[in-house]
Amino acid sequence: GWPSRVMVLPATPSRDAGAHSRPSQDGQGEAGPPRPRRPPAFYSSVFAQIEEVGWGQLVSATGDDGVSCLTFRVMDEQRRHHLLEITLPMNYPACPPSIAADVPYLPKLQWSESSRLKDVLCQFQEHLKVLQDYWSTMDGIDKALWVVDPTKPTYAMSHHRIALGDDCYILLHVDTHKPNSLPE
Repeated sequence: GWPSRVMVLPATPSRDAGAHSRPSQDGQGEAGPPRPRRPPAFYSSVFAQIEEVGWGQLVSATGDDGVSCLTFRVMDEQRRHHLLEITLPMNYPACPPSIAADVPYLPKLQWSESSRLKDVLCQFQEHLKVLQDYWSTMDGIDKALWVVDPTKPTYAMSHHRIALGDDCYILLHVDTHKPNSLPE
């Protein structure tokens, strides 16, 4: 099936070339050499891989070519929503993508040339499982104590400033790898 979203890919190698400089006779222009283009097979492959993951999980697709930076919504076991940003290098899939997410630390991706986007999402899902005890501990702190900072904590934050009363505070740091151990 076709995706319910429409993605518009730029028709020119550079959005700024026409606005700031006139191309010279050799086609190079004043903006420097043209950006490398990805082969058409790259787009077919990426669209097929997004289809495997599910278009419903894709939040955005951006970058110079419209698909070099993909953001997917991933839900963990406790129904917390996470955004996983996957950046595809020019030589993808020969080289692994880079990832970014609002987590205390990122997993080390296992990658081969035959790996696909669904493998990245599966590895991230496994990483979220590892972090469940940590987030449960942080949720418990938020519910039981008077947390004054951060006022809007993110999933990546491992410290909380707790009010003890009479203008006295304690800065609590929870070990993300051992969340049930004594905090610093």
